[in-house]
This record gives sequence, C-alpha cells and structure tokens, in this order.
Amino acid sequence: MSDQSSKQPERPDTARATGIGFIAGVVIAVLAMEYYGFVNHPSKADKALIDEFQLLSLDPGYNVKVSPKSSGKESFCVDGYLLLRPTNGVAVAGILVDGKNRPVECEIGFVPSDTNRLPQN
Repeated sequence: MSDQSSKQPERPDTARATGIGFIAGVVIAVLAMEYYGFVNHPSKADKALIDEFQLLSLDPGYNVKVSPKSSGKESFCVDGYLLLRPTNGVAVAGILVDGKNRPVECEIGFVPSDTNRLPQN
C-alpha cells in the first residue's frame, strides 16, 4: 500500500524540452533564411576583388585634392596592362580593370605633356 501512495506522477523535464525547442527553432530559421535567399555565400569572384578605385580629372579648372597618405599600393606595367600590388611585402599582384572587367592598358614611359604632374594645393 505504501508503494502506491509514495509514487508521484512523473513531471516532464521542461529544461530539456526548452533546449531542444530552441535548437530546433534555430535550425528551422537558418534553413528558411537559406531557402528564401537571405544567406549569401561568397563566390570565388567575390574573393578576387581587392579594392575599388576612382579617376580624378586633371582638367584645368578642377580643384583636385588628394590625401598625403600613401594608398599602400603601387602600380607597374606588364605586357601592356596596369597591375597593382600592395607595398606591405605580400607577393600578390592583380590586374586593374574597369567596372565591366576590361583591363586598363598602359605603356611604359608614356606621360602626356600636359598632365605630367599632379596639381599642388
């Protein structure tokens, strides 16, 4: 008789159920975001982009201001194309292209007579 009276009804383990529910919710949320395109995976093309550049006009009448700090990059001409590399000693170089991935051509020793110096401010 004492066996039946001392037995208490089993109670669910709420901490365990809460933990499993939380983990399941995170997994479902990530899968839903992946399905609807909110998770972006980088491609090899994304990894190739190092920096973006802009062209400053040297036409008369324009007040061009450039920073006195170095960009940390240097350019050089190889096989008629302009290449850039960092000046921090890392042995990697890349070809400079425009917004449509067309290479910027160069000519060794070519300096137009009217734009051979940056304006001094």
